[in-house]
Amino acid sequence: MKTEPGTVVSIVKVEQSIEKAVKKAIYLAGGMETIVSKGDTIYLKPNFVAPRASSKGVTTNFEVIRVVAEEVRRCGGTPVLFETPAIEFDDKTVFDVLGVFDFAHQNKINLINGPINLIKVPVEGKTFKTIKIPQILHKAKIINLPKLKSHVSAKMTCGIKNLIGLLPDSEKRKVHIYDIHECIADIYKVFQPVLTVVDAITCMEGDGPTYGDTIDLGLIISGKDTLATDKVCSQIIGLPWKEVKYMRLANRMTNEIKINVVGQSITDIQKHFKIPEKSFIFHLFFRLIYIFDVLFSKIFSKPFNRFLYSTGYVGTNPKIIKDKCNKCGDCAEVCPIMDAIKIEHYKVNYKECIRCLDCYFACNHHAIIVKGVSRPKAH
Repeated sequence: MKTEPGTVVSIVKVEQSIEKAVKKAIYLAGGMETIVSKGDTIYLKPNFVAPRASSKGVTTNFEVIRVVAEEVRRCGGTPVLFETPAIEFDDKTVFDVLGVFDFAHQNKINLINGPINLIKVPVEGKTFKTIKIPQILHKAKIINLPKLKSHVSAKMTCGIKNLIGLLPDSEKRKVHIYDIHECIADIYKVFQPVLTVVDAITCMEGDGPTYGDTIDLGLIISGKDTLATDKVCSQIIGLPWKEVKYMRLANRMTNEIKINVVGQSITDIQKHFKIPEKSFIFHLFFRLIYIFDVLFSKIFSKPFNRFLYSTGYVGTNPKIIKDKCNKCGDCAEVCPIMDAIKIEHYKVNYKECIRCLDCYFACNHHAIIVKGVSRPKAH
């Protein structure tokens, strides 16, 4: 894998509108015209990891996706949206709660949803020798649209790690069983996005990628080289890129390149994120879940971690505190799943709960806490 010397990464502050910031960031990074030709199919890869909104720092902002799709069409290409959430979440539920189906329909963006043909491609990586990927993505033009966040297992998730969402669950499971950093670096050998546009508007620090604390940056960051873009993003959040193992591994696969940062200066907009440091026991526990899941999912056609979370004993689950609850019903009103909250009994039905935590943020009486391995910031 080789990159041309002197790659550009743009940093643009969102001031007047997200649309103007995205267009400016793409222009400064070289322009969509240099990437998309008439008749091209361009796969847009956002981050829809969980049923939690962009405003919570979890998923890619729809406006960023819309503007990128519009720019692709302007250059004669056809934008296609492709993403798979984390194994622990049901794909359709995530898309329903986020409003992905309506968004794609309203903006005339093709959405890949449902069974797809897989092919096995060689990797010759440290962990993956071959890997199964969607056939339509083999040597396809991909525009990467990650969310900038901290990560409990990888320290940071942005462009390179976002590529995991292009894989089927069987391959994502392997990522969590083996060394996650080595797997991410191997996946980067297979997928080389033609452009990365980072949603760094409302980000996440702490226990990311889903249950950390929001932190506002108000930025769009863009570059044709995904690793270079990630390096800039790591500087912005105060995390030296050499401290992220998968970035070190990816860096060995490339020629040393000079990164030309244009737009905002890193020193002017830098914010030091809280980076999670989890214990050996924490990482071992989650690896064991995915190891056991190999057999469990074949027998029950359901991921083991999803089963565990449905018991209410494990995972980031909301709990109603009876002594503080006045039964106002705000939590049940915002809950996207009918019958998930039994307010009359001060109970949460964990078999129905999708852990979006809308109830937690809606409760003005501090009557809902979140228990589990990781937790959002306390009220």
